[in-house]
Amino acid sequence: MNFTAIDFETANEKRNSACSIGITRVENNRIVDEKYFLIKPPEMRFVPQNIWIHNILPEDVINERTFDEIWPEIKEYFEGELVVSHNASFDFSVLRSLLDTYNIEYPFLKYACTVILSQNHIEDVKNHKLNTMAEYVGHEFNHHHAGEDAVACAKIMIYICEKLGINDYVSLNLKGGLTLGEIYEKGYTPCSSLIKRKNVITKKEALKEVSLDLESNYFRDKVLVFTGPLESMKRYEASEIVYRLGGSVGSSVTKKTQVLVTGIKNRERMDLKYKSTKLRKAERLISEGQEIEIISEEEFLRLTGLR
Repeated sequence: MNFTAIDFETANEKRNSACSIGITRVENNRIVDEKYFLIKPPEMRFVPQNIWIHNILPEDVINERTFDEIWPEIKEYFEGELVVSHNASFDFSVLRSLLDTYNIEYPFLKYACTVILSQNHIEDVKNHKLNTMAEYVGHEFNHHHAGEDAVACAKIMIYICEKLGINDYVSLNLKGGLTLGEIYEKGYTPCSSLIKRKNVITKKEALKEVSLDLESNYFRDKVLVFTGPLESMKRYEASEIVYRLGGSVGSSVTKKTQVLVTGIKNRERMDLKYKSTKLRKAERLISEGQEIEIISEEEFLRLTGLR
C-alpha cells in the first residue's frame, strides 16, 4: 500500500496555529521518507495546555518558516495521494484551516483515519489511542512529537494493511470497512466506518486490573493532586484508582498535599509562566521545606500496577 502519514501539533485552540508537522511516506508498505518541520504560527500565541502536551515553546519557532513557506516543499506528499492520520478529524481540520489562512489551493487527495481502522479491526486493547496502538504493533516512539507520531501512524497503517491484505482504495473500503474522506474549499467529506463495533474493552473493565494487594501500596493514606492533561485516562478515572488504593485526591495543592501527579512533559525546561498554578505552588512549597513528591503520569501508572 502507498500512502502518506501526517501529524500536526498546534500552539493554541485555533486550528491554523500549527507549530509542527510530521510527514512519513510509505510505498509498498515500507517507509521510504520522513520529514519534520517546526512551523511559525500566524499568531504567536502558545497556551500552556498545548505546551504541556508537545513541549514546543514560542522561542522554538520564532525563526522558523510559516506554513505557506513550507508548503511548496511538502505539497508532493499530499497531491493525488492517500493521506492518513491518527484522529483524522483533527489533523485534516488543521490542514484545511492552514490552506484557507494562506489562500493555498487545495490539493486533490483522499484521507483515512487509523483510529477508525483500529477500532474496526483491533479489539483486544484498552483503547485505540496512538501510544496504545503503537505499543500493540511493537513500535516505540516519543509521543506528541509530530515527526515520531507520523511514523507511529504509518506503522499502525502498515500493520492493518498487511493483516487484512489491503493494497488499494477498493480493498481499503471492502476489507477495511472505511469510507475515505476528502477535503475541498468550503467543505469536506469525513472519513467514516462501515463496520459496527463490538466487544469493546471499556475503561471500567480496564480499571479492574488495579490490584488492592500490591506488595508496596504507594498510595495508601497519601493525599494526591493531579495537574495537566493525562493521556491514559480521564482525571476522574485516575482519582478512582487512588481511592481504591486507599489514598485521597485534592482539588488544589495545599499543606496536606504529598504527591503531585503531572501530565506536563519536561517541566524542568519550561518557563515559569507556562507552568500550571498547581505545579508552581508545589515547587514553591517544596522550596519552603514541605515534602511533596512530583511524579509523571508514567510513574503513576507504574505505581498502580497498570504498567
